[in-house]
Amino acid sequence: MKRVFAHIGFSSAITLIVLNFFQINTAFVILAVTGAAFAVSLIIKRTRKGIAVPLCMISAAVACILFITNYYGSFIPQSRLDGNSATAEFYIVDLEEQSSYGYNYTVKTRRINMENVPQNIKLHLKSRSKIDADYYQILKGSMKFSAVSDNGYTSYGSFGKGIYLSASAGEIVKTDESVFSLNKQMLRLRQHLIDFVLENVEGESAGLIIALTTGNKSYLSDEIIDNFKTGGAMHVMAVSGLHLAVFSGSVYLLLKKLRVPKLPLIVVSVSSIVFYASLAGFSKSIMRAGIMMAVLMAGRLFQEKSDALNSLGFAVFIICLNPYSVTDAGAMLTVTAVLGLIAVNPHIKRFYTPNNFIIKYFYNILTASVSVFITTLPVMYFVFGYISIYGIFLNMIMLPLAQLTLACSLLLLISFGPLVSLFSLASDILASFMIETAAYFAELPFAVMGITGSEFGLAIGVTFLLFAAAFLMNKKHILRKCAVLSAVVFLLIISVSYFMNYDSVYVREISGRNSKAVIVYNRENAAVFGVIDSVQFSAAGNILKSKNLDLLLIVNINKNDYSEKLAQEYHAVNYVSDIKNINSAVNSNIFTDSYFNVDLWQGFHVEYNFSDNGSIIELKVFDTDFLYTDNKNIYNNKSAVYLNHDSDYDLIYTVDRSGYTEWRLNRWLK
Repeated sequence: MKRVFAHIGFSSAITLIVLNFFQINTAFVILAVTGAAFAVSLIIKRTRKGIAVPLCMISAAVACILFITNYYGSFIPQSRLDGNSATAEFYIVDLEEQSSYGYNYTVKTRRINMENVPQNIKLHLKSRSKIDADYYQILKGSMKFSAVSDNGYTSYGSFGKGIYLSASAGEIVKTDESVFSLNKQMLRLRQHLIDFVLENVEGESAGLIIALTTGNKSYLSDEIIDNFKTGGAMHVMAVSGLHLAVFSGSVYLLLKKLRVPKLPLIVVSVSSIVFYASLAGFSKSIMRAGIMMAVLMAGRLFQEKSDALNSLGFAVFIICLNPYSVTDAGAMLTVTAVLGLIAVNPHIKRFYTPNNFIIKYFYNILTASVSVFITTLPVMYFVFGYISIYGIFLNMIMLPLAQLTLACSLLLLISFGPLVSLFSLASDILASFMIETAAYFAELPFAVMGITGSEFGLAIGVTFLLFAAAFLMNKKHILRKCAVLSAVVFLLIISVSYFMNYDSVYVREISGRNSKAVIVYNRENAAVFGVIDSVQFSAAGNILKSKNLDLLLIVNINKNDYSEKLAQEYHAVNYVSDIKNINSAVNSNIFTDSYFNVDLWQGFHVEYNFSDNGSIIELKVFDTDFLYTDNKNIYNNKSAVYLNHDSDYDLIYTVDRSGYTEWRLNRWLK
């Protein structure tokens, strides 16, 4: 049977996606069902000869076993530490990252002075001050443990890395002991390369070069990251197939030009893949790309043509050995993107074949971007809730630029003497142009479009059903008709939804690191309340830009600079705060009284009250009352919809004269 690993990998991944969405008891039910289905498929001659059904069933059953084993073997034992404090011996196993809290470290414990808890575990450690220690050097100190999350989807990738706990560091003492690891030298090399770039390239260009070569985005500002996200070009920073193709592909072609024999050629090329994957920290995207490329090269060694879909399935299966890896948004995006390149792109390219080399190059980028857009759409819908309108066109500029910038950056890292100045200048110019291009596209009106609501789910579902029917029939003319029909249906559903919700007002909670902000908007205007961190600032900015809204009001209830920054950058008409000293750059009507009351637009009334008991914002949208406050005692005495839920997902309320409907954005996160 062809594509054995495609069946195994995707069956495992789909099963684990479902299991992570439901409770642990579901795993036992699915295990029993798939186990029984496997037995039945072996009995029935037709399914037994086909192999596909038994293979998918046994793969799903194995996925259930992996999930159950990991849940009771790792997650539950470590969760016993939640809320406790203990002294521990530990060592740093990754590069540090700075945050608003201080410094974040990934550490591994050697011993925790507490009974009946696992000892050798990996966790996130937060420290107010920098820990001056070498990688893998044994440290001693006190920790206060807390759970990262109660499920994989709300862990934002931590569960996928095998991290279930975070801890706040107390006093830390260094020792003279250290743990041997080959990764220690790789971390030193990564840090050396980062320092080398920072010495030779200035400003934000250095941060982008570091992100392109190592995948480390901590040297980039929130604004630049937001611009790349808004433009749909964030993937160029996720070290994956593009980066491996430039690095390992160059090694392969160089050795081939030198007429190196096949065996050492493949061994060195695969070793270069492992080296670069290690340099990038073995992220899910680099692992997927690395496994696929290694399988491709191994196939050449045995003179067998490898199947891309089968190679992807094998990579997915390896990733699924950690049953929580499928909850990582990056992993889902990278797999669905490659699936689009393999399964959809060849069919789209058949419509037209350009003869000119340059036209063909950019046409291939265009078809690849369209294919990736189609297959990643469900992930964007369920996880992020928005899509980049100009992403397809921006990629036609960004992908060639990223290849050139990455090539110059890699040459910079291995250069010496006068070549350092040459490649640092070239890398700086190219990186600066990428940053400016992303900023330009991000500032365009309607740069991103929200795709929340059942109508978008229906449109996406219909589109994929039509494409699935076309692929099953495997007929070219059917595929074209389904493509046209799906586009018509998609646009029709969205158009009908737009006119149905033309006069609606949307009230959305915006999750931050430790709080919720709120944005209220219709098709023209917006008001923002309680933005206190960069995550909320970026999310609010995306909504304002994507819908080309006028910002009529900002209420700063937490004495935070991000609200002022939002008012300044988006030219807020009114700015309300209990702070007397407002930044002079905020060119708004400023109100610093403890009470504020206004009809902001027809159908929307705002009443703000600040007292010693906390800030209270009452919103009346048509006939529905909303309350935004961090004082739950006040809320208990009110009959209004509460807008400060203690959760990691966003709630969006669509309000009209007949009432409201509730939509949970990122609903797979709970």
